[in-house]
Amino acid sequence: MDNIFGEYSLMELWNPYLFIFTIIIFASYAITIKSYETSVKKTFFFSFAIILLYLSLGSPMHLIGDRYLFSAHMLEQALVYLVVPPLLLLGIPKEIGKKADECIGKNKWFSFIRRPLISLLLFNIIFSLYHIPEIFNQIVSNNMLHNFTHVTLAFFAFAMWLPIIPLSQRMNLLSGLQKTGYIFGAGILLTPACALVIFADNPMYIPYAEAPRIFSYQTPQQDQQLGGIIMKVVQEVAFGFMIGHIFFNWAREERLKDAEEIKG
Repeated sequence: MDNIFGEYSLMELWNPYLFIFTIIIFASYAITIKSYETSVKKTFFFSFAIILLYLSLGSPMHLIGDRYLFSAHMLEQALVYLVVPPLLLLGIPKEIGKKADECIGKNKWFSFIRRPLISLLLFNIIFSLYHIPEIFNQIVSNNMLHNFTHVTLAFFAFAMWLPIIPLSQRMNLLSGLQKTGYIFGAGILLTPACALVIFADNPMYIPYAEAPRIFSYQTPQQDQQLGGIIMKVVQEVAFGFMIGHIFFNWAREERLKDAEEIKG
């Protein structure tokens, strides 16, 4: 591990441009929330999401996942697609969410966002297609195409999370029970891609099978299997957290209704 890191400069290991971008985002958020009533919890969610985003894309994890370990690549994807989007959405103040919703509503290209089933299918279909070996090997070998694929998946990941954590009340199209079913559906749709990776008899992804081994005790197939397990575990944790969030919101709404009925 030390020898591999020694081959790269500090700027290659820790992306300074993304770090500066992260600082700008933090500063912009801090300035913006002064104008709105924002809870400590929302600030924590947003800040944690930005930190995770930098660690995923700007730290040595990205370099290792890009060139050496499929498991690191899958951890990066799991964080960027399944953890960062819901945390960011939970951290956005309601007033900003309403303005963002208005901007989305004016753009016909984003009309699919108001159709939860389409958002759900688009991310999972693209994600599954991306991990078909013939497609994956071609994309990873082309840096520009690889980056474009990541941006595309990140966009559709946000679209997938919006029906669960809407930007505004107008986008809140699903009931608590429907949101829970939506999450279970997302888990089912993501499972085939994870199973393909975990239960494959041989290493499927040439760039990682032929890459120098960071850990001598780990074979390419074991690395591949670990990647699938990481994605599935992170998915279960993220989706479990959201089901808990939905349940507590539902319980709070019921308590408020009961309190209003008592007052009435």
